[in-house]
Amino acid sequence: MEKEKTDIEFLISAFAYSFASMNETFYLRKRDFKVIGVHVMDFALVSECKSDYYSGLSRDEERDIKEAIIANEKNYDTHIFIPRLTKEERFEIMKQFIESTDDFKERLNKNYNDLINSVKKYGIEFFKKGIKAGVEMDYLTNGIDDEKLKSDWGEFYRNKTKIIALAWLEKQKKVLK
Repeated sequence: MEKEKTDIEFLISAFAYSFASMNETFYLRKRDFKVIGVHVMDFALVSECKSDYYSGLSRDEERDIKEAIIANEKNYDTHIFIPRLTKEERFEIMKQFIESTDDFKERLNKNYNDLINSVKKYGIEFFKKGIKAGVEMDYLTNGIDDEKLKSDWGEFYRNKTKIIALAWLEKQKKVLK
C-alpha cells in the first residue's frame, strides 16, 4: 500500500458537506486513503461526448477524479463512498453547541427548532426564511450579528465533525488491513 495521503481537512469537509446537495460526492481511494471530491461537472471528464470541457484541474487531479467516477460506475472495489453527517448527527452537534454557550440562546434555539421543523415538513415558508432543503448548518446562526459566535460555531462544528470523520476513517483502515 502506498503511503497514506489522507487530507483530514478535506475528509472533514466531505462529512460536513451540505446534506441535500447533489453537487459533489466524495470517495476515499483504498490504496492510499486519498480523499477525492467529484463535482457533478467532472462527469464530463469521462463522457463520450467530444465537447470541450476545461476543468481547471491538474492532470493528476483529473486522473484521480476519472478513476473515482469509473470505479463508482463499474462497482469496482477500489474506492469507498464517504458518507455525510446524518441529520441526527447534525442536530446533535447543534444541540451540543447551544448547550455550550450562554450567548444568543433564545435565537439559537429558535433557529434549531426551525431546522428541525423544516426537515419534517419542508415547504415554501421555510424557503422564504432562507432554509434550504436538508440541514444547513449555517442557518443555526441566522439573524445573529456576532462574528465571534459564528466563528465559534464553525470551529465547534468542524471539531465535532472531525471526531466522527476520524472514527470512520479508522474503521475503514481496520477493515482494509
